[in-house]
Amino acid sequence: MKKMIMALAGLCTLFSCIKNNDLEYDLIECEVLEFKVEGQVSSFISKASRTVTVTMPANTDFTQLTVAQFAITPKAVSSLDIKPGTVLDLSQPLSFTLHVRESYEWTLIAKADAPRPATGAQLYNMSFDDWSMDGKTWNCFADDATDEQKTIWGTANSSLTQFGKDNSTVPVDDFVAVSGEGKRAVKMTTRLLDFFILKKLAAGSIFTGRLGDISFTTLNADLHWGVPFTDRPVSLEGYASYKPATINKAEDPYKDRMGQMDTGHIMVLLTDWAEPFKVNAPATLVDIDNDPAIIGYGKVVFDKATEKYEPFSLKIDYRSERTPKYVVIVASSSALGDYFTGGDGSELCLDELSFKYE
Repeated sequence: MKKMIMALAGLCTLFSCIKNNDLEYDLIECEVLEFKVEGQVSSFISKASRTVTVTMPANTDFTQLTVAQFAITPKAVSSLDIKPGTVLDLSQPLSFTLHVRESYEWTLIAKADAPRPATGAQLYNMSFDDWSMDGKTWNCFADDATDEQKTIWGTANSSLTQFGKDNSTVPVDDFVAVSGEGKRAVKMTTRLLDFFILKKLAAGSIFTGRLGDISFTTLNADLHWGVPFTDRPVSLEGYASYKPATINKAEDPYKDRMGQMDTGHIMVLLTDWAEPFKVNAPATLVDIDNDPAIIGYGKVVFDKATEKYEPFSLKIDYRSERTPKYVVIVASSSALGDYFTGGDGSELCLDELSFKYE
């Protein structure tokens, strides 16, 4: 009996060791972090499908593509010897394996860029010249704007003025990129505001879409991103001036940004969502990397102070040849404003936006 107990104890110890061995390391999911080919139009890494799609100019020889950049998860081993200068045949999808304890199959895909028209659609009031006031709230459309024109540009201004606060997004006529009669620009300012017993950061922003419901308990508002749009521009161009402040309000997961310099940004999405996307930050945001409805995407970050306007060009990288249904343009004086993180006083001015098609 004593021997049987000792044997059972030994088995328990053995099984315990096996279990501990199984759990002695954390699972590391191997990923492609960067992949670019010389002469490419764009490249897109999908972590969800473990694919890398490279778009090349028409008439490219897909059997002779030279790698410009390639990076994978640290310590991962690739079954293919890929490095800058490697020539790949991507006339067919090319699969390979990344391994760190576990193996993950990734696929490289090359496709030809879709033909683009020399000209295409623009949106109403991309010059930001047209503004009107409703009570104390600034709106980015003219007094005589049509009902359709009133739906193009949205701000959070009315959610602030309802609480007795100043507009965070306003027109300016004394600081414009292109001078002339009736010329204006848009100025967005981040402010740290007192709401009853709370201090809440409100980033200045403008977006294509409309402001939805406002919560008086959470002090949040729904933003309906996207307006109808079916063209495929190559880029968004315009003029910007940025004056960042030091981040003095930060919330999870960006509390470590306290004391750093703020950044602003402007972003473009072309999608085929069934309807405009309802954002309610920070709980509900667009998954930029993995949303399958995103057809094209691009972003420019403003991280330096400028005393005057500087031109910018935001290149749109396409992930699909599908026809868009909606376009989203979003700009903010604090890039992490969705997470109520930014610098009180950060200021972003934009002027004379336009889509380019060649």
